[in-house]
Amino acid sequence: MRDVILYMSMSLDGFVDSDREHPGMAVPEGAELKAWKLDRISRAGAHLMGRVTYQQMSSAWPGSDDPYAAPMNDIPKVVFSTSLSDAEATWPETRVARGDLAAEIAAIKAEAGPDVIVWGGGRLAGALVAADLIDEYRLLVQPLVLGRGQALFDQLPESRHLDLVEATPFPSGVVLHVYRPQRTPAPR
Repeated sequence: MRDVILYMSMSLDGFVDSDREHPGMAVPEGAELKAWKLDRISRAGAHLMGRVTYQQMSSAWPGSDDPYAAPMNDIPKVVFSTSLSDAEATWPETRVARGDLAAEIAAIKAEAGPDVIVWGGGRLAGALVAADLIDEYRLLVQPLVLGRGQALFDQLPESRHLDLVEATPFPSGVVLHVYRPQRTPAPR
């Protein structure tokens, strides 16, 4: 059974998008963080994304010579959308998932292969978080405070406890926090 791993850049105050700045673009990542990201993308079994993220990435990566382009173009992609008709024609190795979110994730997890990633896309990530469909959170906390924007956890129906697995600072000031959901409630 494959895990669903969420990669998300966020501000120190928990925003994944804002009209002020985008947390994933606000701080130059540096060579170490870029190598870490490229390694993780290259090992993933599939990249799950929402329609908006798909439209942004599919217009950028196919013609790019950036080091991220090759793994992004080669990895199988699953776009969660009820309005896209044919994503494969725009970006090879892409299929559209239109069904119930939990059922689609269960089917993807049951497929053979390496773990799958959700990289970017605050709305889909928030929906996956709210439905408790994330097996591991890899949060890239930026040295940035936005004060307002789209929060990753704003769709949660109730509080959720996580176990810290790892915390790694990078020279850029970004700190990777890796969490796994607690499957038994924390004592009060």
